Amino acid sequence: MMKRYLLLFTLTGIVVFSSCSKDDNGPGGSNSDDCSTVAITYDSGIKVIIDGNCAISTCHGGDPSIPNFTNYDNVFASRSLIQSRVVAKSMPPAGRPALVQDNINKIRCWVENGAPK
Repeated sequence: MMKRYLLLFTLTGIVVFSSCSKDDNGPGGSNSDDCSTVAITYDSGIKVIIDGNCAISTCHGGDPSIPNFTNYDNVFASRSLIQSRVVAKSMPPAGRPALVQDNINKIRCWVENGAPK
């Protein structure tokens, strides 16, 4: 009887540990730093991130004292600053929901790939 429990415990452990894998939560395998295979554009993925997290009325969508991110040209002009602030996790600011790592990776790769429209 004890051998059965030991066998069951061992098999359960093997199944549990073999099912574990590295969490790839972003573009192109995304825990990777390789953006060469990521084909993301402003229109196909970045705009929705910016519109939902940055270009809101109380931030980069209505306050005239800070850069406006409601259109591609303005976002493109600030792309390096956006990338550095997002990667450093200093934006969105405290009190706003943080970006998920997948969106941070998308922005990083978009900028590294020339910030295509």
